[in-house]
Amino acid sequence: MTLSAQVAAVRSSKHFILFTICTATFSDGFIYGIVAPVIPFILKDQNMVHESKMQISTSVLIAAFALADFFGAPLCAWYVDRSKSRRVPWYFGITLITFGTVLFGLSNSFGMMLASRILQGLSSSILYTVGLAVLVDTIEKDEVGQWMGTAMSCNNIGIIISPLIGGLVYDKAGKMAVFAIMIGLGVFDIGLRVLMKEKPRKIYGAGPVETNTEKCDDQPPPPYQETALRLEPLMNSTPPSTSSSATTSKVVSKVEVSEVSTTSTRLHGVLALIRSPRLLAALYGCFINECIVASLCAVLPLFVNATFDWTALQAGLLFLTIAIPALAGPLAGALSDKFGAKWVAVAGFLLTTPPLLLLRLVDHNSKEQMILLCGLLTLAGSTIIFFLSPLGAECTFVADEQSEKSQCDMFASSFSLMNCSLAAAGILGPLAAGGLQEIYGWDVTTIALGVLCFSGAIPCVLFTATANRQRIDS
Repeated sequence: MTLSAQVAAVRSSKHFILFTICTATFSDGFIYGIVAPVIPFILKDQNMVHESKMQISTSVLIAAFALADFFGAPLCAWYVDRSKSRRVPWYFGITLITFGTVLFGLSNSFGMMLASRILQGLSSSILYTVGLAVLVDTIEKDEVGQWMGTAMSCNNIGIIISPLIGGLVYDKAGKMAVFAIMIGLGVFDIGLRVLMKEKPRKIYGAGPVETNTEKCDDQPPPPYQETALRLEPLMNSTPPSTSSSATTSKVVSKVEVSEVSTTSTRLHGVLALIRSPRLLAALYGCFINECIVASLCAVLPLFVNATFDWTALQAGLLFLTIAIPALAGPLAGALSDKFGAKWVAVAGFLLTTPPLLLLRLVDHNSKEQMILLCGLLTLAGSTIIFFLSPLGAECTFVADEQSEKSQCDMFASSFSLMNCSLAAAGILGPLAAGGLQEIYGWDVTTIALGVLCFSGAIPCVLFTATANRQRIDS
């Protein structure tokens, strides 16, 4: 085998593609979180806003990323599901994140900071949606839970550890050092994405040649079907003596009907996804996971500072109790692949609820209380993965089954809905937890998180599939 053939084999290998996708999801979470703790200091140090508007300006910049992510995901899915290749949106997302990161480094006004966050959010919606779609194209069905859990756990790890790194680096070296980390990670991420050669997409409706107009005509047909489609106008055309205008009008008519049918079929497919109780249960579970993580990121630093007089560095190190257990995400996914998503996810919700409720016992400054807090957060971090991984895989299985029914690729649409649920949690979680903490205190905040977590088990019991291959209801 020649050197070029060996390089090509590595670029298209399963492990290289999976490493690239996991790096992409980690980078997505890392870039989202690394600037969160330094935004108020940047605004203050560079005199971008008046001190009286510091809090609202910080909130706007944090929310801008999630809002752009929320609205960008459906637009990305619409294009990706219709296109024959995922490379165009992939490179467009790379371009957006590059410009967003550079703009952050060069920003000297609030408007530039806001624009950088919007570009980063839009790129996140594209790269996350496309990345998961490429991942599904690469792996076997019985590996979806394991690798979906790995990719989503990488995203969580990026979100959790990045505020610690961002705050520490900014304190020691300033804004440009934070910018350098973002650029370095971005260059590594982009290099992997450019080198990666994705697997061919699955073609739906590649059976015997049919004239069923309910199938998606924007899917690339197999060779024999393409030949048949080319011959079809000739077989159905009028004899030479017939006017050519009649033939032309028939061809135009067929094209118009085909386009209308394609749009209608895809719209029905998207509506079927939205109406699927199984998918809605999975999306709600993903929402709860992100809500818990984002809420803890919002309230824990201030709580430990007020209770234990901890510094920003100590508060950041506390999040390692959640981040390290997240490395076991593939284990939870493997259990889901073997036993089905339902009871693994339900167990995750039920096991995570008690540690969240018991956090209310931490209420004064002592060594025992510090140990109790770290222990409860480690328990929560060890169990939360057991509903994140299976329910992320559920989004894949529902998309696969709906793709078979509609004869259209619905993966990007399903992942965009999941991305929307994660983005919504990234906005609502910190706002709700921060409001409860400020008005009612730590006790009520932890109870609310526990009740929210428990509520996720109910739709799972009712709607989540017992086995991954279980068909969705018509």
